[in-house]
Amino acid sequence: MLPENEQRLRALCQNDTLANQIMALIEADLRSRRAEIAQRQTEGLKRAREMGTQLGRPPIKRPRKFASVYLAFSNHEISARAASQRLGVSPGTFKRWVAEEERERS
Repeated sequence: MLPENEQRLRALCQNDTLANQIMALIEADLRSRRAEIAQRQTEGLKRAREMGTQLGRPPIKRPRKFASVYLAFSNHEISARAASQRLGVSPGTFKRWVAEEERERS
């Protein structure tokens, strides 16, 4: 409960015991509502996965020039940062693509 709402409740009740009981009821109700929302969200995500719905942002497709940039990177001609800049992606994305490429080749 927000501090200003708590102060208003205490002023209205003029009895600390009654105010504490009311605040406990409000907090219990908020906890149960949050738990109910979390449960519904979990069920919705589970249903979506079962239906095969793609969750989250779709993966970026590798550009056509990835092969040439990867070759230059693997020959130590350019750095991962330079390679990612050439492809227009983040260094993390480029490194993930490199790891995927190496898994595919082995």
